[in-house]
Amino acid sequence: MDSLESLLKNGIDLKVGFVVGAIAGYCLYKLIMNQVSWISEKPTSTSIVYPCRKGECKLVLVIRNDLKMGKGKVAAQCAHAAVSAYKSALKHPSILKAWENSGQMKITVKVDNEDELLAIAKQAKAVGLLSNVVQDAGRTQIAPGSRTVCGVGPGPAELINEVTGHLKLY
Repeated sequence: MDSLESLLKNGIDLKVGFVVGAIAGYCLYKLIMNQVSWISEKPTSTSIVYPCRKGECKLVLVIRNDLKMGKGKVAAQCAHAAVSAYKSALKHPSILKAWENSGQMKITVKVDNEDELLAIAKQAKAVGLLSNVVQDAGRTQIAPGSRTVCGVGPGPAELINEVTGHLKLY
């Protein structure tokens, strides 16, 4: 009890110490639990079949070549697809973390028409990859509702290659 009284006399507030210790403990808990969930996350019906391993994740942006979009238009549509892919990946933290840790690789490839674009999107979903198709608002170069780009991933490069590996670079 003497040591406690001496601590109080020296101006050390036990309440502050308790709060600091509780915050540090909580942060350590969150860090450990994040690591455990990263290691043991099981795929769900809407997640990637095989979790990414470090250095093996990418996002492929599949662009319709028949629309003859200008460079700026293509860049904007790819940006829409990338943002949408990121938002989808937020629901799968281990995939997002692996993609971020592997440099957030993005590859652009092309298809000849809308049917091919939709077939890629369908095939990607069928194998358990994240996939999204961008539809244009129609304010500039192309008709409203035109499907312009399909984002496949982020996800395991090997699995994405099974879906998009045959396509030519844009």
